[in-house]
Amino acid sequence: MRKIHLIAFVTLVFHLNAFGQADANIDMLVQDTKSDLMIVVGGGLAGAVLGLSTLSFVEEPKDHTRNIIVGASVGIIVGVAYVALSQASRTQNMMYGEEGEEYSQENQRDFGTFNRLAWHQQEHAQFKDSGSSAYSWQWNLLF
Repeated sequence: MRKIHLIAFVTLVFHLNAFGQADANIDMLVQDTKSDLMIVVGGGLAGAVLGLSTLSFVEEPKDHTRNIIVGASVGIIVGVAYVALSQASRTQNMMYGEEGEEYSQENQRDFGTFNRLAWHQQEHAQFKDSGSSAYSWQWNLLF
């Protein structure tokens, strides 16, 4: 029991601050998530409708109701593949720019280990100078 209290105390005392995203980024993330989910659900519904339409071509439709589930499954798989492909191409465009000039391979080679370390130290120094602490006290009342 003491171990649990100790773990809870250490967790509350040495809780790292969470840095939130800007509101515009959250709104964009929510809209992207909604549209991606609608694509996957729409693909599943379209596949189910196609599976349902195959029942009119058989003599005993109740023996082939599995076609609906198979069609929905295929539609969901196609929807997920489309969303994954669109997210991958969107991320590539954001990373490399539309023309690929923003982050060229030469710029990536220049950003080696030592340059990355210097950049992180500079960012950490700016954070430290702002008066914020990486650790904070957080008191929660459990009522």
